[in-house]
Amino acid sequence: MSLEIIICDDDFVHRSILRDFLCKVLDEEFLEYNLLEFSSGEELLESYPKKVDILFLDIQMNDLSGMDTARKIREFDSNVEIIFTTAIAQYVFEAYEVKAYRYLLKPLEYEEIKRQLKLCISEYLNRHSIVSIESRKETIVLPVDEILYAEVQRKEVTIYTKDKTYTIEVSMKKVERKLLNYNFFRCHHSYLVNLKKVNELRSNSIIINDIEIPVSRGKYKEFKVRLTSLLGSSLC
Repeated sequence: MSLEIIICDDDFVHRSILRDFLCKVLDEEFLEYNLLEFSSGEELLESYPKKVDILFLDIQMNDLSGMDTARKIREFDSNVEIIFTTAIAQYVFEAYEVKAYRYLLKPLEYEEIKRQLKLCISEYLNRHSIVSIESRKETIVLPVDEILYAEVQRKEVTIYTKDKTYTIEVSMKKVERKLLNYNFFRCHHSYLVNLKKVNELRSNSIIINDIEIPVSRGKYKEFKVRLTSLLGSSLC
């Protein structure tokens, strides 16, 4: 596995510091990687590679901002993990809009970069994971990242993906155990949701793929913490 990583920052010094940090972490972990650098959002969009796994994107760039660059990227690439870097914390909720993985404040520190990069690589591996859910009658095998949410009704659990639904006679607890390590959360007695797929957080519900899903009052606080932690500690 070779990781495709991009740094996009119009400041040469910041770009160089981040490049050195990333190379040090990746070399220490004995990971194969290809690292590209861009100095503007326009340049990145014009030469965007076929496959990008992790994108470190500065927000405050001249002409096309990092946030606008991310919005354009999300029109054709929903899989790249975007990690914003900026000196200002005010854009954090906009970062949620484009499903950023993390939001890191400058000046960047090596230990924080190391921690977040290792977590992001773990997420990348999770995205390529497969889960099997078995009942006495059948087995469902699915890529973890395709699952939006699961709903229990009586003795059956229905698993929803973007294009299909799968209904299997198992307990929700069994499904929950299978997905324990993959950023899923039991937000309600009847629902288990993929935190990475949440489009909107409301006062007592969430939106996933235009479907409104309730969040129990007793679980709302923990759910919000778990959800916002996907964008980094600056949200908490």
